[in-house]
Amino acid sequence: MEIEIPTVIEELYLGLYPGPDPKFWPDYLKDDPVRAHGLLSFYRGLRLGFQMASLCLGGM
Repeated sequence: MEIEIPTVIEELYLGLYPGPDPKFWPDYLKDDPVRAHGLLSFYRGLRLGFQMASLCLGGM
């Protein structure tokens, strides 16, 4: 099964997180850039999702 990522998702991702930057990675992941970039992207996505949900629920 092929998964297609909509263009808008790619544009949002590139606008919010332009690329890998080792200065943001924890020391234990310095030798694993794929995992470091993936985990940081996942973390930032979760944080953004929680911020959006909070705004929708009248917070912040």
